[in-house]
Amino acid sequence: MTIELRLTDVDPPTAEPARTIYRDIQALPDPAILGITVRYFNYDDSGLYMQITGSATGYTFTPVNLGLLASGANAYQNLDAFASRAKPTVAQLPNGEMSENITLTLKAYTDASYTTLKWTFNRSVTVIWLNSADAAFTVDMLDNFDDGLLHDWTVEWMQGTPTGGYPILAVVSDYVLSAPYSARMYGRAGVAGDWEACRIKKSVTTPAKTECYAIFDIRLTKDTWWFAKNLQVRKDAVTQIFLGRAQDNTDTDYVPVNKWIRAIIPLTPSTTFLLDLYYAGRAIGISSGGTFDLWLDDFKIISKS
Repeated sequence: MTIELRLTDVDPPTAEPARTIYRDIQALPDPAILGITVRYFNYDDSGLYMQITGSATGYTFTPVNLGLLASGANAYQNLDAFASRAKPTVAQLPNGEMSENITLTLKAYTDASYTTLKWTFNRSVTVIWLNSADAAFTVDMLDNFDDGLLHDWTVEWMQGTPTGGYPILAVVSDYVLSAPYSARMYGRAGVAGDWEACRIKKSVTTPAKTECYAIFDIRLTKDTWWFAKNLQVRKDAVTQIFLGRAQDNTDTDYVPVNKWIRAIIPLTPSTTFLLDLYYAGRAIGISSGGTFDLWLDDFKIISKS
């Protein structure tokens, strides 16, 4: 194997775990846009110019030139709006769900104009579509914060040097999916140059069903003195979804900001978990900035037998 594409942080030579992407059609725009973070490897003796694309029935993929990757190196890349397809209809999701497969293709070229192809690597990914409003599902928990309460969500500073009084978690009305309120985590760096991270968290217990899912609707933002590196959806401190790249010293955002992101993870039934949303980045100034926010709205746990 001379190049490789992975969707997890599991290092070779350990086999890549099977990867499934879960999506919910409720309140999803049409066409539905797919964003994903990939990790790609170059085992060739020479540096190669990497490109990623994909294929699947009904999908449109936008090929992305990833640039030069040195011999022996690997890198992460968040692919925002990488693919789109018409949103499935309710009729296409009997019993509330439907499964399909997409193929991600990593290509390696010897030249910067991407004309001389040297290697190709394919990875198949399962996509499971859900209809959380289907009668087959029970909504076991819905935190839309519209009663003005936080419903046991709390905030915690995880990395860096916080300014006194931060982070703050509050019910707000500035960005919402279901009016009038959402929850917002507001963080502010205490030291310029710090790597910063905050999380919001909640303990949940799943019902005794066959299938259970947690659905998060998340929005991130930041000012010009703070760079967004990654967003992680975690279960008992184990990362389930990773968007972006590892923290570094570049003045670059690696995770989408100023837009709503939906993330879904499966949960084991009849179990208690600590779920959290972990938002990490780097501050370059604090006199007038270094601020970052995370909104959560319409958090659900759904299940079915």
